Amino acid sequence: MREKFQKDIEYIISVLRDAGYDPYEQLYAYAITGNETFITRKGDARNLIVTLEREKLIEYVLPYVSPKNK
Repeated sequence: MREKFQKDIEYIISVLRDAGYDPYEQLYAYAITGNETFITRKGDARNLIVTLEREKLIEYVLPYVSPKNK
């Protein structure tokens, strides 16, 4: 299960980068709000993101968007 999450999140990050977005900001915004429009439809990323647990997503993305890293 952990491997699937890692594979899926890496794919989504790649698609977000390719679309010109900061993937961690977009993932954080989605994880906090649940608003799927923060995730591009490109590469089916939006459909994939809804299959991931939001709690795991928050745990994953939080170190990348914390104030100490900005």
